Amino acid sequence: MALKTENLAIILTDIAGFTEATVKQSRLANEKLLATHNRILLPIVKHFKGRHVKSIGDALLLVFRSPTDAMLCAMAMQDALFEYNRNTKDEQIHIRIAASLGEVRVTSNDIFGEPVNTTSRIENITPADEIYFSEAIHMAMNKAEVPSQEVGWKELKGISNPIRIFEIPRFSTPRLVPQDVMAAEDMSELVYPFGGAHLGHSSERKFYHDLLPAILGIGIFKHKFARATFISLLSLSSIAALAWYYQGYFPAFKSSDKSVADNKLPLAKPPLPLATVATTENQRVPLRAPVKQEKAPPVAMKEPVKKSKPIQPEAVEELKDKSPQNYDSLTAAKKAFRTNKLSKTEYRKVIALIEQKKKEEISQTKRDYQADKIDWKESKKRLEEIEKKYK
Repeated sequence: MALKTENLAIILTDIAGFTEATVKQSRLANEKLLATHNRILLPIVKHFKGRHVKSIGDALLLVFRSPTDAMLCAMAMQDALFEYNRNTKDEQIHIRIAASLGEVRVTSNDIFGEPVNTTSRIENITPADEIYFSEAIHMAMNKAEVPSQEVGWKELKGISNPIRIFEIPRFSTPRLVPQDVMAAEDMSELVYPFGGAHLGHSSERKFYHDLLPAILGIGIFKHKFARATFISLLSLSSIAALAWYYQGYFPAFKSSDKSVADNKLPLAKPPLPLATVATTENQRVPLRAPVKQEKAPPVAMKEPVKKSKPIQPEAVEELKDKSPQNYDSLTAAKKAFRTNKLSKTEYRKVIALIEQKKKEEISQTKRDYQADKIDWKESKKRLEEIEKKYK
C-alpha cells in the first residue's frame, strides 16, 4: 500500500504552565479550562482553512496547506486569547505557538515525519504568548501579510543541525485599526498584539469593532446596550421604509373613500331584488323568491348484530403464526408480510420488537466492553453476529 504524503504547514500550540496548574486544579476546573481553550481557538482554525489533527492534553496539532494562512491563524489565536484574558474574571489562558513546514506522512487521524518533530522542538523553546517558526515557513509565507524578525540559530534536541528560528513580533503591525484613532485614550480597546487578526473570523465583531467606529468616528459601539439600541432603531427604520415603499400595492393605503379613510368597515352587499306580482289595483306587491328546502338525509338503518362464531383450531394456529414474538429477523418478517401472513399493523409491531431486541443486545455488548468483561476483538465479533442475526 502506497504511503500518502503531503507538503503541509504544521502548527503546535501548548498552554503555558498547564502542568503546574493541573496539580492545583480539580478535575472539573481543568475540564472547564480546556473546554474554554477549544471553544475560542477551534473556530479560528476552521476559518483559516486549517485542520485539527488531534489534541494531546492541552496541545493542539494543526495542519494548513498555506503557510500564510497558518501564520495568520496563529496571530488570530493569540489575539483572541489576549482579548479573553483582558475581559475574563476566571483563570487566564496563555499559549505558545510553534510552526514548521515540510513533507509529512498523513493518515486518517495523525501525521508523521521530521517536520512534526521539528515543530515540537521549536515549541519547547517558544515563550508564552509568542509565535516561533522555522526558516522553511519564513521562505514560503507571504511576508507582506505576516511581519517577522529573526530570533537566531538554535540547536534543538534530537535535530542534527542548528535551525534558524523566526518570530512574529508583538505590537508591530496594528492592522484593522483606523489611523485616526491611534492617539485616542481608549486605544487599548482597539490594539491587539498581532493586529486583531481574530476579528476577521466573525463578521459581527468586525462590524462592531472596526467598521462602525471607523465610519462614525465614535467609540460607543464597544458597549452592548448601545449596539443593541442601534440595531433596534435600524430595524424599525427599515420596516417603516418598506411599508412606505409598498403602500401602492395595498388599496387601503391609497383609497380616497371616506369610509375607508375613517377606518370604517365596508358596506355589506345589497340584498337580492324581490320578485313582484301585479294586483287588480295596478299595484305591485313584493314577493320573495321561494326558498328551496333540502330534504333531510335518510336515516341509516343499524346493521343487525352478527353472532360471533366459535374459533376453529385452524384459526388458533394461524393467530399463533401472526404473533410478533415468532419473528426474529427482518428477512422473516418481510417474507411473512409479502405472503399476507402479517397485516401492515402487525408487520410494524414485529419490526419494532426486532429493533428493540437488537438495540438491547448492542447496548449489553458495549456495557460488557466498558466493564472490561470482553476485549475489543470480542466486542467487534459480537456486534457483527448481532447484525447478521437480525438482518
